[in-house]
Amino acid sequence: MNCFKSFFFTATFSCVLKAYSLPEVKLITSKPEILEVTGAYSPGIPGFESTRPTVVLPPQKTFSQFGGLTADNSFTIDEQKKLKEEKNKSVLIKNSVNLFTPRPICGASSHQNTLNCFDLNKNGLFLQSYPIPGAVSSTPVFFDNYWLIGTTKGYLLKTQANPDNKYLPQLGKENSSLWGNFSRKYMNLFRLKTIYKDSDNTQIKTDSQNIIQLALDGTPGLKWVYTNSAKFIGTPIVTNNSVFVLSDSGYIQSFDWNTGKLSWAVRLAPDLNLKLTSNSLKMYNNQLIVGNDLGMILFLNPTNGHILWSWQLPEASDSQREANQLPAGSDKFSGIIAAPLLLDNGIVVSNAESMTQFISTGIKSSVWSYPAGSVAEAKLWQSNIIIGSSNGYVISLNKTDGSLNWKTKIAINMSPIMSLFITKSNLILAALSNGEIFMINPQNGKIMAQTQSIGEVNGEFFPGYDSSEACISFSQNGFRCFNAKAK
Repeated sequence: MNCFKSFFFTATFSCVLKAYSLPEVKLITSKPEILEVTGAYSPGIPGFESTRPTVVLPPQKTFSQFGGLTADNSFTIDEQKKLKEEKNKSVLIKNSVNLFTPRPICGASSHQNTLNCFDLNKNGLFLQSYPIPGAVSSTPVFFDNYWLIGTTKGYLLKTQANPDNKYLPQLGKENSSLWGNFSRKYMNLFRLKTIYKDSDNTQIKTDSQNIIQLALDGTPGLKWVYTNSAKFIGTPIVTNNSVFVLSDSGYIQSFDWNTGKLSWAVRLAPDLNLKLTSNSLKMYNNQLIVGNDLGMILFLNPTNGHILWSWQLPEASDSQREANQLPAGSDKFSGIIAAPLLLDNGIVVSNAESMTQFISTGIKSSVWSYPAGSVAEAKLWQSNIIIGSSNGYVISLNKTDGSLNWKTKIAINMSPIMSLFITKSNLILAALSNGEIFMINPQNGKIMAQTQSIGEVNGEFFPGYDSSEACISFSQNGFRCFNAKAK
């Protein structure tokens, strides 16, 4: 071929192709990443689009997190789809098929007396804001087609879910009195003065039930309202027609799920000035397990609140503190903050500062101890216990004897790990208090990827849908969901 018969550049390029062969093109293998796939943020002023608040308010940090129809809820997405299909068969005009089944979750708002709800199954789509008496202080719970919501003003609300409106709580226009200048007066209609007893004595109510009934009649979505002198905290448990919930005054309380009547109340902290900030509440083998601020784990009879037995977590020794970079001296924060990890033959529980133990519920004693405190619930991976310590380490221990497999420091400033999550691909996600998320190989503790800070996080990871594997609340009144990409 004569290269000069064609246009100069074309001819020259053709000749080059003849003279030299181009190198083989190889695809570069992608590196491990933590992908943010969903971001739900508190909406701005009504009438405006959603905004991303930039101010982090440390006093807002609680163990309240977004809750509702998460992926692990007993009301599954398949059951929800089936109900929708059956309802569609009974109507003359068929509804169009919605590819997304709405799964609302609700949580804190940056606005006063407001509950925000988003669709977890549709990229965190903002659904609605609702008026409530105070700010959200306990994790909203969806159970048996009702929502249970605790607030900073000491109100515990049970309200119906609306199947015709994405199963959102029925707290609409009829509750608008909770917004505006007269909200405090309206909330006082529900205020009861209750005398608590640690025995079987019934509560004493001094206000007229008729006034409360009139208020409930004006708010048809509300099933019942209970008022407390302190805010409700943590994640309530609903089982066997009973509600169990913690308050920051140091009480655990039990209510009748159907009527809202107080069944019993037990004080966990002896100091009246001590404010409980715990998420340590689980049901295990028909026993309530709850931790207190003194580092003691209590096993209660759920029927009457009587203490069946208890266990005091010890503090780390001086030599253990030095070897594991723990604070010197006695624990300043010996309280049990994190929920215990439930296993077949016992529980793994940590105090906040210096000690983790496996407690056998059979022999009612500890089997092994490891000198690391935690405010995050431990996780089980294969035959290993994964701990996120209060001084910034992710630790893997042998489940049987508590021996150390590996230990990885992820926090430069030794800030606490707030939550752990095991992904479907068997990777560990660990969230620091400042919102940095780390992906860790559970076999060797190697850090595979990390994100930038998303702001102060609240509570534990909760499961999302599809690529939104792990979601976590943060103190700008929203949540984010992540996907762990191994390669």
